[in-house]
Amino acid sequence: MSQQYDESTPFIQVRIACPNLQEAEQLAAELVAERLAACVQVTPGVQSTYRWQGKVEVASEAVALVTSRADLFEQLAARVTELHSYDVPEIVASPITQVSSAYAEWLAGALLEPGEAHTAPALHLEIERKFTLADDGLVPEPGEWPRVGQVSNERRYLLQATYYDTAALDLASHGVTLRRREGGPDEGWHLKLPRSGDARMEEWMPFGADDAPPVQFRDQVRQLIGSASLVPVCEVRTHRVERDLLAGDVHLACLCDDHVSTHNLLDDQLDSDWHELEVELVNGGMDFLDEVADHLSQYGVQQATVASKLAMALGPLLRRGADPDLEPTGS
Repeated sequence: MSQQYDESTPFIQVRIACPNLQEAEQLAAELVAERLAACVQVTPGVQSTYRWQGKVEVASEAVALVTSRADLFEQLAARVTELHSYDVPEIVASPITQVSSAYAEWLAGALLEPGEAHTAPALHLEIERKFTLADDGLVPEPGEWPRVGQVSNERRYLLQATYYDTAALDLASHGVTLRRREGGPDEGWHLKLPRSGDARMEEWMPFGADDAPPVQFRDQVRQLIGSASLVPVCEVRTHRVERDLLAGDVHLACLCDDHVSTHNLLDDQLDSDWHELEVELVNGGMDFLDEVADHLSQYGVQQATVASKLAMALGPLLRRGADPDLEPTGS
């Protein structure tokens, strides 16, 4: 980019505290990919003492120091608030009073131009649990599940997804999934990043002019893959029956009854088929998922030990090099 530096344009540094190194690194990749930040420096292991809800708390955090432009602060702060796991994240800006001309030229070229539209992936915090069924297993009647007073009519989809990774499965081994999916109301590109427990952050972008992953997503995962190329590693075909679980006017969750077939592009001997349920929270709480799990166990339906279609499809290929505490996230 050849944008010229305007000496009247002030630059800023923005301090953002994160609960851990992983979230800080993901935040850094996102902000740089979207050109809200030119550079982000992450420092792990910072001890913070603060007052929260009337109590003095002490926590180990990672701090991200973001270099940006003053007129981008509101957009940057809004984006950080969307991505951050804290209810009230620390987002504090300080002016940069002096900067070398060469570095200022580089900063100007790395950031959105003044007035240029900010295009960000759509975000969705996905909280769900999966349950395994026999191939011919019947789904226990959802109208009899805890709290459920009404079940919507069925919606049927054929979902065809291609998952991208490096040949060494660098994304999957860090709990990240990148896929191109056709079919359903959210067809397009999906990038899923791990969060705690049953949660993951899902980002969506529409199809582009070709089958290549969007540049925003490629930039976000660059720190994980280095110079390696992203290639198709697995194809997943899902026949889905979807229903809403309701309690009066409250939409508790979405129930997906999935018949899955996978084709492993790295080793076709690992191709597989199975039947599973997904229960994704909408306005229900984690206690609703716990009650559903207890209820289904009475019918012999157990929570899946592997919570990702991609992890199931990759099987031993993933387990050879993966961090045992991480698996690809989401469906």
